[in-house]
Amino acid sequence: MARASAVLRGGRVDVAAAACVAGGVLGAVLAAYLAGASGAARVYPHPVPGSAALQIVLALCHVGPIVGLLSLWSSGVVPRTRRARLAHHAAVAVLAALTVAEGVAISVPVSASGATPLAFAVVYAAYTALLGIALLVLGAEVARGGTWQGPRRRLTAVLGLWLLVAVLPALAFAPALAGWAVAAWLLLLFAVLGVTLVPRSGRPEAERAALPARAFAVVTWVYVAGFGSASVPVAASLLESGQLPSFFGVFRMLAGPWSVGASPSTLLMLTAGFFVLTLTAAWAAWLVRHGSRAGAVLAFVLLPVEALFWYGLSLPIPWLLGVARLLLLVAAWRTVGARPAALRS
Repeated sequence: MARASAVLRGGRVDVAAAACVAGGVLGAVLAAYLAGASGAARVYPHPVPGSAALQIVLALCHVGPIVGLLSLWSSGVVPRTRRARLAHHAAVAVLAALTVAEGVAISVPVSASGATPLAFAVVYAAYTALLGIALLVLGAEVARGGTWQGPRRRLTAVLGLWLLVAVLPALAFAPALAGWAVAAWLLLLFAVLGVTLVPRSGRPEAERAALPARAFAVVTWVYVAGFGSASVPVAASLLESGQLPSFFGVFRMLAGPWSVGASPSTLLMLTAGFFVLTLTAAWAAWLVRHGSRAGAVLAFVLLPVEALFWYGLSLPIPWLLGVARLLLLVAAWRTVGARPAALRS
């Protein structure tokens, strides 16, 4: 019974680690894109086409790191002291508040000077400082607990230290660099935290190495659910009215270079083709998740074809997800096709 409980707990930690890696990578890509495309000394709002949708996705990416922090407790890494408990719960709560703030950022009005409104900047800076302190205290407790050895015992503290010495000063004195500092925090720290969460002992090496494949599958399925499924209402609208539907009155869905001057029947064929393509990508991700080298090859082949549709249908967010998927697929390449059959079920 104890062994079964340990295996179950390890499986939950692995899932949380995959979510943490996926959220960290995707969030870093989005934060870097918004920081580079804005080209202005501001944190919010971003003068980038489609920034509202990108901001919502960026907020959702914080769910992965939140799950990663929660899994620290269930993994047994955090000592069961009062200080560690308070620091851990505070870190999760503040990160959740930051997630909400990222979503609310889409409603931040543009000031006359184009700078971030002072009230929002103060709130965001305060959350950042509180999260940095909580993670620093939590990291000290994790290091003192001794469950982790080597460099990774200080990783949680580095998470907090980076917020205090890099992100917070950038928010105060160099807003144009703040997005890049946040991107580095998500990518270099939370993505690494996700990998570090996978137990180093008591579990087969092949199973631990399967994390990139799992993360690739999760990101791909999110992309298919968010954009491939959108082809269904678009096709229904084309069949009913011969026109592309509007997304809450903001823009026409799947209206890109390929739709200019195209007939409804041509648009319907393009929409159906994209839908089938995304379903194939989801199947390839399932194969990769179960250790198939053929699935990885198929996923590599599909990516440039998908990119053609992203261009032709004017889909900006899938480009960012595509970068994350490509990086995760490259990371998973060494392990697919080499895992025992017992681990593919």
